Amino acid sequence: MTRFFNSAAFLLCAVLALVPTSARASLFSLAASGTVSFSNFAAIPAGTPWSFEVIYETDAPDLDFELTGSPTPSVGRYTNTSIPPALTWFHYQAGDYEVTIGDSADFGPSLIEITFSDVNAIDINVSAPDVFPPLAGGSVSFHADFNDFSSRSVFVSDALPTDPAFGVDSFDEIAVSLLASPGEVTGSTLTSFTVMAVPEPSALESEIAGVIALAIIATRRSRRSKQGNTRRRGRG
Repeated sequence: MTRFFNSAAFLLCAVLALVPTSARASLFSLAASGTVSFSNFAAIPAGTPWSFEVIYETDAPDLDFELTGSPTPSVGRYTNTSIPPALTWFHYQAGDYEVTIGDSADFGPSLIEITFSDVNAIDINVSAPDVFPPLAGGSVSFHADFNDFSSRSVFVSDALPTDPAFGVDSFDEIAVSLLASPGEVTGSTLTSFTVMAVPEPSALESEIAGVIALAIIATRRSRRSKQGNTRRRGRG
């Protein structure tokens, strides 16, 4: 049985090395990093590196009519009041300040807005005061906007971004900020910017993981059986 377990474990490792990871088509990650250019807080001074990542559900409906009165192709509005909710995961860090939101129910009135007109823009607003650590005693929220004012039109619609070609040079002006009642922490330059599909285990990987689990169960049963036989021989 141990030999079977070792063989199954070897098979799993071999397959994971050869089979590419699949991706869930509807989940995408937007991640960026840079340095703080302005801060009111000594704990996060200018020059501090920052980074953030947000994972969103591209199947979330566009609720632009809540803002414009009727659907419009130039505005995309994606919130967590929809089904499915738009934002599923978030992380931000600047120096020792760090926050993670891992449950869509904790995002509250957070939203992502897309502008697809003379200006192409992504606006990310994360409002979860019960989750963000306070700054100087004040509640904190997150805001990021990425703007393209050129005629090149980096977007093709008002949908949530999915183009892996996005990069540092895609935008003319950016601001990534922690907003608190006594001030703000803002970065206005980028060192990295990526949009990519979120990987998930492939079906084949899941099946092989199941084989490993069955092998573990069988090994435990075999050990218990041997222990029982040993006890019976001892009594005899």
